[in-house]
Amino acid sequence: MALEGTEQLTPHVPVRVEPRTTSILLVDDHGPNLLALEAILEPMGQKLVKAASGPEALRWLLREDFALILLDVQMPGMDGFETARIIRQRERSRYTPIIFLTAHGRDEANLVSGYASGAADYVVKPFHPEVLRWKAEAFVALYVQQRALQRQEAALWERERRMLERQGELRFRRLVDSMPQFVWALLADGTISYANRGWLDYAGLTAEQGRQREDNLRCFHPDDLGKVQATWEVLRRSGLPREQEYRLRRATDGEFRWFLCRTLPERDGAGRLVGWISTATDIDDARRAVETLRATNEAKDMFLTMAAHELRTPLQAARSYADLATKKAGEEQTPNVARALEGIQRSVGRMARLVENLLDMGRLQRGELSLEEQDVDVRALLHEVAEHFEPLPEGRDIHVEAPEGLVLRADEERLDQVLSNLVSNALRYSPDGGDIRLRAREEGRWVHVEVLDHGLGIPADRLENIFERFGRAHGVSYGGLGLGLAIARGIVERHGGRVWAESSGRPGGGSTFHIVLPRPVS
Repeated sequence: MALEGTEQLTPHVPVRVEPRTTSILLVDDHGPNLLALEAILEPMGQKLVKAASGPEALRWLLREDFALILLDVQMPGMDGFETARIIRQRERSRYTPIIFLTAHGRDEANLVSGYASGAADYVVKPFHPEVLRWKAEAFVALYVQQRALQRQEAALWERERRMLERQGELRFRRLVDSMPQFVWALLADGTISYANRGWLDYAGLTAEQGRQREDNLRCFHPDDLGKVQATWEVLRRSGLPREQEYRLRRATDGEFRWFLCRTLPERDGAGRLVGWISTATDIDDARRAVETLRATNEAKDMFLTMAAHELRTPLQAARSYADLATKKAGEEQTPNVARALEGIQRSVGRMARLVENLLDMGRLQRGELSLEEQDVDVRALLHEVAEHFEPLPEGRDIHVEAPEGLVLRADEERLDQVLSNLVSNALRYSPDGGDIRLRAREEGRWVHVEVLDHGLGIPADRLENIFERFGRAHGVSYGGLGLGLAIARGIVERHGGRVWAESSGRPGGGSTFHIVLPRPVS
């Protein structure tokens, strides 16, 4: 089959193509034709790859990219049209130009089939070698230009990306430098790669000194250096965030201030540790305020405890004198004197309870409240508590609902104190009267005691606060120091139990106080 024609052509100015930058795939089942194609295209200086069949051509296309494919139409087995259709189905070779080589002339049916299969051009055998080379040079030049444009586009994108990164880093540095917190960036081994302006100004360090570990450590309080090293060892072993308080020296006056330092790990996309970010926030003023408040509270508690101790003696003396006066007067007391002595005894008793509450609160805070545990019959205890408040005003009553044989291992006197306090509150905050109910039941390994009233109720936002020291649901209107419920909670918790309140908050809706205590293990 002849590959050369005899047509006279005008002189051709060859397209400039970079040598050895692209590959051309030659596909023909006749070896002599492949040799002829190779001879024609060799002057182009490109890499020429030969394939003797469609399947072989497809295997080459899996290995590398080609600027052009010269594909014979008539091949046994898989012809050129079928080979072209498969080439177009693959993402990698979908846009690679294909020139069909055919001996069927310009038959319209063949032309339609060829272009439908993805042909970019047609060359009819016999063809002029220079025509074929011109076409090949044009497609290769186009491919080279496209690749150059792609490289240029990629370079522009990379340049823009680097510019955006630099802008982002500059913006980040400015943001971090303007922060009131101190910021350090560390490598995975602890080497400091960056310290923000806030820290450098505070510590009086240059940017270079800010990256030196020893220069930074000299700014820590000597007593905190051990904690710094211990914290770093924990960070290296665990790789987890950690925070610690340290004192850092201010360069302007040499004062050490407290800072909360947080260190977070930095990880790459694969989860590998690549560095650390540490921050330090000034908490010195807040810490001093807390210490001042704590010292004030301790002084107040000490004063209240001392005052309570000092009041005990005169109160006991007043109670003794009232009892002595009652006995001395005997039956000769006039009604007015009897009422006066009863008033004195009630007032002394109320004052004595307030003093005991102050002392108990101090013991609870110091962890010195001791318990003398014994077997306690819950039903008997509830009846005894109810009897404390007899006689009750007309229209009031205390009902006890508890099963026989319900026993606790507890300090009976302290539980009596807790329940009496709750009943006293129920009576105090039920100015319109109504019954009080004391109920107890067994719930698995627990005993559940409830104190219910139909009084003023407790606002929802006060349900938790009423168990704090000096906490009151209704202000000072109903008297008391606001210690009773705090003491009750302390005593219940010392027994391993829990106490809480429920209330609708509506007058007349009342409140329910719950106490849950563990039963003895048999």
